[in-house]
Amino acid sequence: MSLNAEKAVLVIQENKSMKKLFLASIIFGSIISGCHTAKRAQHVVKDTVTTQSPGVVLKPVDSTQIFKQQLADVINTPLNFTTFYGRAKANFNSPKASGNVTVYIKMKKDSAIWISITGPLNIEGARVLVTPDSVKIINKLEGTVQLSSIIHLQQITKLPLTFSDFQNIILGKPVFTNDSLNYNFKQDSITVTSGNNVLKYFYAFTKNNFLLGQSNFQTENNASAITANVYYNDYSEVNNMNFSMSRDIQVTGSSPASLQLNFKDYNFNQPQTFVFTISKNYKIKYE
Repeated sequence: MSLNAEKAVLVIQENKSMKKLFLASIIFGSIISGCHTAKRAQHVVKDTVTTQSPGVVLKPVDSTQIFKQQLADVINTPLNFTTFYGRAKANFNSPKASGNVTVYIKMKKDSAIWISITGPLNIEGARVLVTPDSVKIINKLEGTVQLSSIIHLQQITKLPLTFSDFQNIILGKPVFTNDSLNYNFKQDSITVTSGNNVLKYFYAFTKNNFLLGQSNFQTENNASAITANVYYNDYSEVNNMNFSMSRDIQVTGSSPASLQLNFKDYNFNQPQTFVFTISKNYKIKYE
């Protein structure tokens, strides 16, 4: 067998496991080989002493309530964008496969998440299109197309998240399923927990600018328990939006995996195309 043929076989073998592993990672927007601590900006709240005339009585300032309201405003404010583009270097590791790929992500708000995965030899191995109700995967190395509902993506990730949830996770915005939030205030961070009988959430924010540093998702069903940790690092700002350039993800449970995603380029609100052409020669599979 020639050297090129051997490399092609290697690419095909890696791509089979790459597809499921990458889909599992996208809900946390990212790709990791180890657990890193999110960078936290230092912030100290100093007490201010105000002198007033004897006849004026000031009510004590509840700084905790102020922080809680400010954070609630951040959480409840919709993301102001129309499109997103990102190019990232990804490293993944699981019991079945490991390797490095380049990932291209495009999004049209509330409509489409488009992903291209390029592996060794600069060959595009897979292309993915996620809409609010469907998931389409072109496996170019195998010449197949998989068509399924959004429920299939939930089954792969083992997390009952919607299209909107996946979109928010990629952009680093917290996902909540109810209004019952529990706050814990520390010197330089605020943690928020929430959840329901299916999925539990944990988020850690910096206290000075409310940037998301960590997301934790936990789910348990009759078959298995899944825990996913996402760490958001290296924030950068463009078009008045803060974006984490480095994501670390760890998934434990029945399908453990670790991923690192380092964005080399990204932008918001620029014209994007979402090419997703299915060759008539490809074999179509429905799931």
